[in-house]
Amino acid sequence: MFEYKPIHWYSGLYLQPQHFQSQQLHDRYWQARYHLLTHPWAWGVINASFNQAALRDEELRLHQGSFVFPDGVYVDCDVNAVVTPRSLRNAWLEREKPLRIYLGLGQVSTSQNNVTCVARAEEGKEHATRWIAWPSGHPMADLCGKGPEVEVQQITYNLRFFFQDEAEQATGYTLLPIGQLRNGADGIEWDSSYLPPCMTLAGVPLMWQRIEQLCLVLTGRLHQFEELKRPQSLEADGLVKEKGILLLVIRTLARHVNRLLHFLEAREVHPWHVVGVLRELTGELSCFTDRCSFNGVWQQDSASAPAYHHADIAVTLDQYERTVTKLLNGLVLEPDMVIPLVKQTSGYLEAEFSIITKEYSRVYLALRSERFIHQEYDIPDDRLIKIAAETQIDTIISRSLAGVRIYYQEIAPQGLPQRMNTRYFRIEERGQVWELIKESGHIAFYWPDAPEDLQANLILARS
Repeated sequence: MFEYKPIHWYSGLYLQPQHFQSQQLHDRYWQARYHLLTHPWAWGVINASFNQAALRDEELRLHQGSFVFPDGVYVDCDVNAVVTPRSLRNAWLEREKPLRIYLGLGQVSTSQNNVTCVARAEEGKEHATRWIAWPSGHPMADLCGKGPEVEVQQITYNLRFFFQDEAEQATGYTLLPIGQLRNGADGIEWDSSYLPPCMTLAGVPLMWQRIEQLCLVLTGRLHQFEELKRPQSLEADGLVKEKGILLLVIRTLARHVNRLLHFLEAREVHPWHVVGVLRELTGELSCFTDRCSFNGVWQQDSASAPAYHHADIAVTLDQYERTVTKLLNGLVLEPDMVIPLVKQTSGYLEAEFSIITKEYSRVYLALRSERFIHQEYDIPDDRLIKIAAETQIDTIISRSLAGVRIYYQEIAPQGLPQRMNTRYFRIEERGQVWELIKESGHIAFYWPDAPEDLQANLILARS
C-alpha cells in the first residue's frame, strides 16, 4: 500500500520519476482529505448533462460533467477526465425495473501500470487503468523565462459507466452513483424517485425541480395563513391568544420559506443545508400539535426520525415533505375540505355532498354571523337546527323530527381558527339520516331563527 508521506529531499539526490509521482500523489491525497473535511458530505455530482438524442437511441453519452468522488478526487470531463459512452441495449435486460447508473474511477495500483497510452479517448474503455495518455504531448511555452517550447505529455482520468448489477463486482474502482433510468411513456428517462448524491441543488436537474416545487407548495400554504392574518375578528380582546398562535405559525413559515428561496436563488448550495431547514421547520411546526415530537416522529408510529441520506437524497426529502405536509394539514384547511352551503330562502341552505371519502374522519358545521359577536346568538339551539338529505328535509320539518345529531364545540377544532363570529358543531356521522345524505349526494340545512347574514360551511377534517 502506498504511504502518503512527504519525500526526504536532500542535496545530491538522484531524481527518478518515482520522486515526482510520489510528491504528486502526496499532494493530491492531502488536498482531497482537506476538501472532505471542510464540509459534511463534500462529494457527489457538481453538474452533469447527457446527450438526450443518444439516450433515446439507448446509449449513455455524457455531454459535460464534473464530479467529486467519495475519496475526494475532483474530475471535470471538459478538463481532466474522459468517459466513454456505453450502450444500454444488451445491458438493461429487465426494463420493468429501474437501472441505477454509476461512474467509476480506477484506484491507484502499486503493482500494475496506472497509465495507458491510447490513440483515441474511446479506447479507454478497453483498459482498466486510472489514467490514459496520448502518444504525443501538447506544446508548452516557458512561462517563467525565454526557454524553448517543448511538448508536455499529460494524463487524463479514465472514467467508465457501471450499472447496478456490476457495482458489487467492480473491485479496484471508486464508484459514484449519478442517477437512475426507467422506462417511461416516451421511452427511456431519468427516474425522479432517485436523487443521486450531489454538491449543489443545480447539479442534478431533478433535484432543482424538486426543491422548486417544494418552495411553491410552502409558499402557497403561507399565503393561506396570510389571508387570516388580520381578520376583523382577531382584533377582539378575547382572541389575543389565538392571534398570537397564528402569528407564530406565520413567522415560522415565513422564515423557513424565505431561507429555501434564498438557497434556490443561489443554486450552488449543498442539499444538506436544505434538509437542515426542513428539519428545523418540522421541529417548530411540531410545537403546535401534541401528536408529533420535535424530531418528526408521530405518536403510535414506530418509524424512526428521518436522517440525511446523501446516497439517496430523495428518501430524506420524501420523509420530511410528508411530515411537514401532515403538520400543516392540522393548521390550515385545504380548498377541497370546505363545502359551502348555499342560501335558498331565509334559514334554508343546501349543497351537493358527493365527495366524502374515507380520507376524512370527522365532519364539522361552521356557522358564521356578525350577530354572534354581539351575543344575540350566544350559542345556537341545536335542537332547532335540522340537517338531512334534500329529499327528506321537508318531512323532518313538517313532523318536527330530529335530523342528523350535532354537538356544539366550545373550542374550535384543531386546524380551525377561533373567531368571535363563528360557532362550530360536530356532526354525528351515524344513523339512517346521515346514510341517506351520502346516498343522495345532497345535504339540506334548516334553522328557523337563523340571522339574515348567516353563512354555513361543512368542514371535512382529516384523520
